[in-house]
Amino acid sequence: MQESIRNPDFAAKLALAYGEMLDGIRPALQRVSMRLVGEGKHAELHMRNSQTQENYVWPVKKLRLIADQSRNDALVLAPKEGAAARLVIRDRHAAMELLKAVPRIPSLGRNPGAWPKIAVLGAMAAMSLAAILFVLVPHMANRSAEYIPPQAELALGDTAYQQFTAMMGATECKSDAGDAAVTRMAAAVTQGVDLHMPLRIHVVDHPMVNAFALPGGQVVLHSALINAAETPNEVAAVLAHEVGHVYHRHSTSATIRDLATFGVVGMVFGDYLGSSVMVGMTNSLITSSHSRAAETEADEFAHQQLTRGGLPPSALGDMFRRMQAEGSGQDLGVMRHFSSHPEMSARIEASEAAGLGSGAGPQVLNDAEWAALRAMCN
Repeated sequence: MQESIRNPDFAAKLALAYGEMLDGIRPALQRVSMRLVGEGKHAELHMRNSQTQENYVWPVKKLRLIADQSRNDALVLAPKEGAAARLVIRDRHAAMELLKAVPRIPSLGRNPGAWPKIAVLGAMAAMSLAAILFVLVPHMANRSAEYIPPQAELALGDTAYQQFTAMMGATECKSDAGDAAVTRMAAAVTQGVDLHMPLRIHVVDHPMVNAFALPGGQVVLHSALINAAETPNEVAAVLAHEVGHVYHRHSTSATIRDLATFGVVGMVFGDYLGSSVMVGMTNSLITSSHSRAAETEADEFAHQQLTRGGLPPSALGDMFRRMQAEGSGQDLGVMRHFSSHPEMSARIEASEAAGLGSGAGPQVLNDAEWAALRAMCN
């Protein structure tokens, strides 16, 4: 604080000036006369209410400027940090004289020492949010998927499928011969498996090479993926992989995780009940944003079921390898995700190792069935 009052005539000048006070109790401005008494850090601002004749004494060393006012034609002071009272000085001359006499009045709320505390608190809040999103939410989602009622899971899957068709402009393909081929292929890759609910497979007309699983036992195959495959066994291998996600309820866990994540983020940034929740959740499922562990589980399920159905597990690696080779410049959907996966080479090798000694094996569909499946969306 200043050691002396720079203007010795300040007391006399200020005694002729008036201000307006809000005492923090009565909701009305009260006219007060002002006088500065004492010098240096012991100086005091004495005020007298013109109506009630009450006296007020504010130590100068505790005065605080009230910054960021909606108007800039007045000097506003508080007697100390946290006080409710305010002194409004509209007289320009009196305000300038007061600022000259007390040149280092700090602004209320501008405490340089608070910034390190704010930074620490901000870092702690960010760490807490990260722990919720990346540790607590995934753990709870994995556990919750085991107990979600079948009706709720079916509803989640139906909503996600409707959102997908509306968002991507995809239409479902149906034909008696094509549906029969899909049923035959599904039977081959689900032998001996007790799924928690009936499998529902949708073949949709869409140019993206893609396949994904939804909650409620649903799998979506794009026509572009079927047309990109050289053999029906390659489609069966991809289908077995997606059924693996259904069997392990990865898509249900992912949906619960995304709903919780979007809910937490929405509460922080807004729109916690908005359409972005379902759009973001559906986009996550379409792009097959599963963890590495989930992809490995689905691969192992596919190897097992292809072997059980008399089909070569290497067909999964064949599909992945060709998509890697042909993926340059193409929109390959889930295959683009696979081809850029850092462990893709190991996954191809695992498929080949699982099929050692099995040979090429028969095709899951005969020529007529394979032609019917490829012609479903034409």
